[in-house]
Amino acid sequence: MNDMKGITGTVIFESSALNRDQSVGNITTLKKLSVGTDSFVFLSRPWVTNKLFSTLAEIYPDSWKPGVLTSSKGVIQHRLLDTQDRELKIFQDIVRNAELDAFGYMSTAAKTKKRGKDTQKEEEGPQEEEKSSSTTLSRKAAVSLTKAIALYPWRGDMSFYANHAFVSRMNASTDRTAGKLETPNPYSREEDYNLFKFSFTIDLTRFGKDLWVFDEATMKKLSGNLKEFEEEIEKASGKVLCDTNAGSISFELSREKKIERVIQILDVIKNGLLAQCAGENYGILPSFMIVAGLKAPVPLFHPDIYFDKRSGELSFSSLSRTIAQNDYIIRKNGTTLVHASGKEKMTGWKAEGSIEDWKEFKDKLKECM
Repeated sequence: MNDMKGITGTVIFESSALNRDQSVGNITTLKKLSVGTDSFVFLSRPWVTNKLFSTLAEIYPDSWKPGVLTSSKGVIQHRLLDTQDRELKIFQDIVRNAELDAFGYMSTAAKTKKRGKDTQKEEEGPQEEEKSSSTTLSRKAAVSLTKAIALYPWRGDMSFYANHAFVSRMNASTDRTAGKLETPNPYSREEDYNLFKFSFTIDLTRFGKDLWVFDEATMKKLSGNLKEFEEEIEKASGKVLCDTNAGSISFELSREKKIERVIQILDVIKNGLLAQCAGENYGILPSFMIVAGLKAPVPLFHPDIYFDKRSGELSFSSLSRTIAQNDYIIRKNGTTLVHASGKEKMTGWKAEGSIEDWKEFKDKLKECM
């Protein structure tokens, strides 16, 4: 069972549409996708990803501290490399910051490049100017999520609101201007209360590993600080290989720390994500969740749960076929590395040979990582 390269899961949760779109006039609209003749409300991938990270930071504050950001010309990004006291230094990496490891980054680090002599001042000796340039580092997210898409079509629900409570309080207040009565400020909102589905995939081949490649000038500027940097990485349960000849720095997280981060991600998804918007706090609490260890990081179960327009009901029937027939799922000694919870709320399928107990399932995953 040591050939596991990925973990995937699909979650169904009950919620109102918290992640809204732009307003049209005084109507606050919902994010919607069209499938055939139907419209389905969705919650965006960045919104769901942010809820996952925010929950990790709340539940595990020591392990999931938000990364330090920087802004240049209106572009906000993670601060990985930067010039400090005229020296190019490394500020963050995947070993010391779990957010960068799981959710990726793109960072343009400022540096300087020297150019030529100042020929007008030859009598004062050789002069050198500095010309600004940059180094771009990027990492694809090892933990990827889909949009959270409603399972039942949107039927055009709309609600009408106004600030009646504030108006009544103001009109009854002694601070009201004599003879003046406030009037309500009405607005409308598209509404949807639904079951939503999203899937996540963890690429274990990239989780806990990273590689930076630099040009010769940048590597030379970094080389003076690398010894101290290597010691810091080792203290953070990782190792780093700095190859000055190849102009590269490679990072690798320890197996124990990698397992810890992956299990923390799975636990917060299973137990529920913090999700609140405009005073509505439904959270993202799984009504149903299925997770599997795989030979390839593919969201196997995402297409298996859908709205069957012919019956007008949700369909789960193809889950059984996927579990029984898909060769990516890890299997050994009659055990299928799949866990499903909340099955009592769903009908039409059976997870033959799967692991019922969540702790036992996590232990099996740990053996494979």
